[in-house]
Amino acid sequence: MASAAASEMIFFIATMVIAASVVGVLGGQTLHVTQSMSQSSQGLSSMIQSDFEIINDPSNIPYHNGYVFYVKNTGTNAFFFTNGSISTVINGTLLSGDLVTYISPDNSGQLLPGQVGEIVANITLSAGYYSIVVTLNNGLSKTMEFQVG
Repeated sequence: MASAAASEMIFFIATMVIAASVVGVLGGQTLHVTQSMSQSSQGLSSMIQSDFEIINDPSNIPYHNGYVFYVKNTGTNAFFFTNGSISTVINGTLLSGDLVTYISPDNSGQLLPGQVGEIVANITLSAGYYSIVVTLNNGLSKTMEFQVG
């Protein structure tokens, strides 16, 4: 009798250890999923609150020491407007360094809601149709087809 009770006690303790291990693993995975969802929702919230438009007339792009594209912050959050925070691509060519200049109204390096900034593309384009893609550091991007000459 005593040996039966001892073996039942051992099986009970082993079952409790296994159950505790399963609870620990599932709890850890639940925490991981919850944190991922939180980070994802924060990124989505940032994208929703950040919005902009390229407001040029596509058939009449001004040229002042480069082609000038006007970007208006139509969102509710300010965003950085610098070489390090925005990517500009014209016909598949990433503009960087001396090829592109970002000008904010107060030269603060960011666009507040409602403000219009300038992207000056210091490149030579022959007459024809082109596309510009402007992408913020949070992944939000806008595209505009335009005509030169």
